[in-house]
Amino acid sequence: MKISKEIKVGFVAIFAIAMMVWGFNYLKGTNIFVQSKTVYAIYPKVPGLAVSSSIIINGVQSGVVDDIYFHPDKSSRVIVKLNITEGGIKISKNSVADLISTDFMGGKAIGLKLGNSEAELENGDTIQSHFEKSMLEDFSEQMLPIKDKAENLMLTMDTAVVKLTETLDNLNDMFSTQNKRNLTLALSNLKNTLEGFEELSKTLNSTVKTKVNPAMKKFGELADSLKALELNETLAKAQSALDGMAAVMEKMNKGEGTMAKLLNNDSLYNNLNGASLQMEELLEDIKLHPKRYFRILSKKEIPYQKPD
Repeated sequence: MKISKEIKVGFVAIFAIAMMVWGFNYLKGTNIFVQSKTVYAIYPKVPGLAVSSSIIINGVQSGVVDDIYFHPDKSSRVIVKLNITEGGIKISKNSVADLISTDFMGGKAIGLKLGNSEAELENGDTIQSHFEKSMLEDFSEQMLPIKDKAENLMLTMDTAVVKLTETLDNLNDMFSTQNKRNLTLALSNLKNTLEGFEELSKTLNSTVKTKVNPAMKKFGELADSLKALELNETLAKAQSALDGMAAVMEKMNKGEGTMAKLLNNDSLYNNLNGASLQMEELLEDIKLHPKRYFRILSKKEIPYQKPD
């Protein structure tokens, strides 16, 4: 029997359409020549999941996601249509469809955990579902405590920098021009006091020569005691010490040496001024009441009177 051209064209068209349908489904991951089962899973959200995403059973691809759409109850839940290629595997009703991560960038797939129930899922049934966090979300949660500690560390470092800045400002104020002026004034007062003390030393030396020495001749026992004191030698040593101190003060006034740097504070300035005032009061009292300081000539007690 001869087959007409029209019949041949019809067979070719049917074959081409069938191949197109098979090829389209194959590209989607569905093989129409393999037995499959369609079930549904409901998730609160499906970030990263797409149509044609893989369905994996024990590490083997066993189907694809056929469709994704919102639940008709308007609860914002998402229904995922699963086209499962059974391959002779029994899928129990207590199996679970996990939404799992496939890579660090957030790719998703459905991982089927097979149950042990005797009852088997049928076409159109709804399978239990479970939402698993992505690797990135899990990593972010693990990094959150480290992030908080890093922020606290940065805050502590900022506070330390502020305190260090304040300390440097205080040091700058300590070595300010005003403090240097105060030190110069204190050193000047101390120099004047030392000069007055030197003048007093000369006066005492003259008094000893003109008044004390004749008294020594009259009172033998007192003369022996005064000789033992070697007052002239002591005064010479004191004069030498004063000269050395004056040289030190001159260096300090010029800002030389460690001691000059240590004097750059208000406390020492106040102490030096106080000492200077007390020395001036002592000199004034010695000038007004010289007999009070030479009791070797009199046994009478002379009470102290603060000068006016």
